[in-house]
Amino acid sequence: MFRTARLRMLVGAVALGVPFTVAPLVAQPTPPAPPARRSPVAPPAPPAPVSPLSPLAAMAPLAAEGRAMAMELGAFRAPLVARGYRTEAPAPWAEQDPADSLYRDARKALSSNAYPRAAELFKQIRQKYPKSSYASDAPYWEAFALQRLGGEDNLRLAQDALGLQQRDYPRAATRGDAAALNARIEGMLARRGDEQMAATITSRARRAADDGCPRAEEDERIEALNSLSQMAPEQAMPILKKVLARREPCTQALRRTAVWMVARQKQPEAASLLVTAAKTDPDREVREQAVFWLANVPTDDAVDMLIGLAKEGDDLELRKRAVYALSRSTSDRAQNTLRDMTLDSRVPEELRGEALMWYVNRIPQGSDRLAYLKNAYAKGQGVAFRQSVMRSVASIRTEDARETLVNIALDSRDSLELRRSAIAHLSKGGGLASMVPRTVGNSVTGSVTVMMPAPGLNAAADAASRPTGAMIAPMLAQIYDRVEELSLRRQALASLVSLRDNAGIDKILDVAKNEKNPELRRTAVSYLSRTKDPRAIALLQEIINK
Repeated sequence: MFRTARLRMLVGAVALGVPFTVAPLVAQPTPPAPPARRSPVAPPAPPAPVSPLSPLAAMAPLAAEGRAMAMELGAFRAPLVARGYRTEAPAPWAEQDPADSLYRDARKALSSNAYPRAAELFKQIRQKYPKSSYASDAPYWEAFALQRLGGEDNLRLAQDALGLQQRDYPRAATRGDAAALNARIEGMLARRGDEQMAATITSRARRAADDGCPRAEEDERIEALNSLSQMAPEQAMPILKKVLARREPCTQALRRTAVWMVARQKQPEAASLLVTAAKTDPDREVREQAVFWLANVPTDDAVDMLIGLAKEGDDLELRKRAVYALSRSTSDRAQNTLRDMTLDSRVPEELRGEALMWYVNRIPQGSDRLAYLKNAYAKGQGVAFRQSVMRSVASIRTEDARETLVNIALDSRDSLELRRSAIAHLSKGGGLASMVPRTVGNSVTGSVTVMMPAPGLNAAADAASRPTGAMIAPMLAQIYDRVEELSLRRQALASLVSLRDNAGIDKILDVAKNEKNPELRRTAVSYLSRTKDPRAIALLQEIINK
């Protein structure tokens, strides 16, 4: 379930990167006989580091909850491309072993991304100490380091090491991992033009569509599908279509991966395949992923299908996914659909809240924004939806927006909960003013649209832009004087006390002197005791001397 009440702030604190694992493999095809050894090739220069996103410092405590919400949304789920092999060497376990110190150095090099040194040290373990307890897994870690280096020579050397492990250490703990790693290396070589590997990959990908339930070789099939979709998209699409047509529970992982690969092709057929998966696949995650990735298909048909999914159907969660996908689209029709849904009383209010959340921050700052929000509030009935609208009104931080909050607080037709919320928003000076949609992501996770603080915004600047207490005090005083409900008057009074620069002191003094309700008058007097204002001290002395 989407928790819209805090989503706008929480998602801004999300840190990208969702780890995932796949069960290790057990079997692999027999590799060819190792050719002559080659020297490892120097690694390419590392890419320039990417500057991290810098959300407001005040939002940092929400990061953990934001990550959980992102997982719940499915927004940051990385596609399941084969990674069913270990990537971290275990801690040393045999201090008396002659290769222990060498293993420690190799492990440290691996964890530091010093892959040439790691590959060489692991190679030395199995060459110098073939009977060591570390020797059986050393070829795997040598191959892993070489694969990370990349380049055809290093990939061939990695296969040599895996072949040696299969021949000399058939019971190694990492033999299952080696099968998955070898499948990945085969795909990398195929994409580099190795025709034999390409044929192997194509055959393995076809088995994913035609064979029975995949078991031990499932990671190989996933990797094969991934490799084929990159090196020969025109061959991959019919296979992916057949994979998505499968319905056995044991093919769920294959279908989930196929959804992402179909979207990556960005071909006209992709939209219809994803919609079919979204509507008919028996696995909920396949359906949700299909809707999510449909936004990546840049065609009018894809937008039409997303609009249809958002507007119709009995599956509310799927409709929410479609709304979110529309928010990621650059199409004007997609954004207009979100707007129309927020104003349509026939749309479930929970869904209207989702549409509002993603649409409202795309509205350019200006008069239309407040007019739209006032219209949405008037057409909403549920408390949760109106609360969402009110938060957006508060974030505008104009005199007209604050007057709108005052009017809500004064409207006896509204619920007490909503009227109290209006007073609270007013006293705080509004919500975060500059949240904007931003598309983030990478080649693994895919692009994702989230609400983030505007570029350059920080907590101090945001606080400084809030209205002063002197601007808010007359409005709170007006609410206090005009409402009849005791709970609202108490809240208005408490809000006056909380204003910056002691801006509410005049009204509190007036209440302490002239209020006819004894409870409110006593409350005002107690508030005066917390301030050092000379007028408050004088009034307290006057009351004492009576």
